[in-house]
Order: sequence, then structure tokens, then C-alpha cells
Amino acid sequence: MLISLLLFLIAFGAVLVLERFVHRRLQEVFLLLTGHVEAATLLYSLVLLPGVALHEVSHAAMAAALGVRVRRLSLRPERQRNGVVRLGYVEVLRSDALRTSLIGAAPLLAGLAALLLIGALVFDLASMQSALVSGSAQAALDYLLALPTATDSWLWIYVVFAIANSMMPSASDTQSWPPVIGLMVVLAAALLLAGGADLVTAIAPFVRAAVRWLTAVFALTAFIDVAAIVILTLAAWAIGLFTGRRVEFK
Repeated sequence: MLISLLLFLIAFGAVLVLERFVHRRLQEVFLLLTGHVEAATLLYSLVLLPGVALHEVSHAAMAAALGVRVRRLSLRPERQRNGVVRLGYVEVLRSDALRTSLIGAAPLLAGLAALLLIGALVFDLASMQSALVSGSAQAALDYLLALPTATDSWLWIYVVFAIANSMMPSASDTQSWPPVIGLMVVLAAALLLAGGADLVTAIAPFVRAAVRWLTAVFALTAFIDVAAIVILTLAAWAIGLFTGRRVEFK
């Protein structure tokens, strides 16, 4: 179980780190290509549009399901004063911490559900999960290298790329999380104390299976992101060499 958790943390951490590089490389390529901030922002938003749409719609859907009024939904990219590009947003009425937390977590939940579904139906994610169970690094690598052989693989690889790099909650999405997470930890501890070893034994297989499936989907995502970063880095170098332009991030 400890090894499974460690692999999960490594895969999840890799996705978090790689996401930052993906967004930066995308912006760099389009800035070098167009030489125009607004045009680069538009192209950048179009590439990630499927993921951004899922992100914002999931916010709105969760809010509606919880009885919180949605005031506005936008998929229009906006460059803010600090230079950060906001690809979309949803405005909802103020609510309690629990409902606000669930609304903020909706994109991550929807994104993971979509990635697990695509992985299972298109990329045979069960094989990756089996490789993790067996501890075979070679089997996991063989699975990842075989991704382009799936039916309509490049379309689905793009969809996974767009969703994975748009599903993480923003800072505003997580503002109400600390007290809710604290309450959940207290409740979980109380249940474990009440149920004792029997409860731990009963839920352990479900937790282990969930961790392995999530690790498999994050490993799939990380592999696609690494490939995308390599391609985008080479593209940025080639475009910069041809145009003589440079991009510096502050």
C-alpha cells in the first residue's frame, strides 16, 4: 500500500509540475509565431478549449446541482494585470464553505472522470494499472510507447492533453478548502476509531484499487505532457531561429 501511495504521489506531482511547463511552452510558441500578444492568447486558448470548456461547465453544473445560482459563464480568454492569462471563468453567488469547496473541486473531479473513461475505453488503461500492480517498469513503458496505435489515437491524445492541462483548480477554487478538508480528516479519523481494524480491512481493497487507477491515469497524462513539452520546445527553438524573436517570462 505504501508503494502504491508513493507512486501515486510521484505521478500526481509530475502532472502538477509538467502543467506549468506546458502552459509556458504553449504561450511561448504562439508569441514567437505571431509576435502579437492578443493573437497568441487566442491561439493558446483555442488549443486548450475542450479542457477549459469542461472546467467551467463542471463549475456551473456543480453549482446548479447544489442550488447555487450561476451568474455568468465565460470561455473568453483574458490577460490580467499581472500578465496571467485567464482562459475562462464562472461567477456564482456566495455560498457556504462546503458547497463552495465542491464547486471549486468540480473541474478536477470531472477531469479525472473523463480521463479515466478515455483511458479505459481508448487506451486500455487496465494494462497500465496491471503493470503498476506487478511493479514492471518495462511493461509500463511498453504500454506508454504503444499509445499511438490506439484507434483515433492522436485525436484522443489531444483531448487528454487539453483536459489534463485545464482541470486543476485555480487559487480561487481552493480558498474554502482548508476548513472543509480539516472537517473531513476529523470525520475520517472518528470513523476509523469507531470501526477499528475491521473497517480498515474492509475499505483497504477499494482504496488500493482507486489509488492504482488514479496513478495509471496520471502516469498516462505525464507521459503525454512530456512528449508535448519536447515538441513545443523544439518548435519554439525553430520558430525563434527563423523569426529572430525571443520571449522572456518574468
